[in-house]
Amino acid sequence: MAKTTTETKAGSTRRSATSRLSDSARGAVEAIEANPVAAVAGGLAIGLVIGALIPRGTREKEALRPVGKRIAEGAKAAVAAARETGKEQLDTATASRDAAKEGIRKVLESAVGAARGRKENV
Repeated sequence: MAKTTTETKAGSTRRSATSRLSDSARGAVEAIEANPVAAVAGGLAIGLVIGALIPRGTREKEALRPVGKRIAEGAKAAVAAARETGKEQLDTATASRDAAKEGIRKVLESAVGAARGRKENV
């Protein structure tokens, strides 16, 4: 009889674990369907971490060296282009700001001149 009780408990535990596993799987599927972009991003992040932890072999290093150099050169060119564009935008903004200051100065001078002329006529 003790064996039957043990078997009953084991079967109950197994059914309970199977049910929880099934519920978890269903919940995971629903979460992925609700937000597939997050699932892809999470998968990529996990892949990057795993890839970073696995050491690279000599063949892999030799095969990827030219690709790495091209990527580095492209990144340097992109940074240089962004820096140049930023400088141009800053120069344009500074010129616009200086022109605005000059315009305000002229308006104020005209207003002050008009006020003085009016004061003298009174």
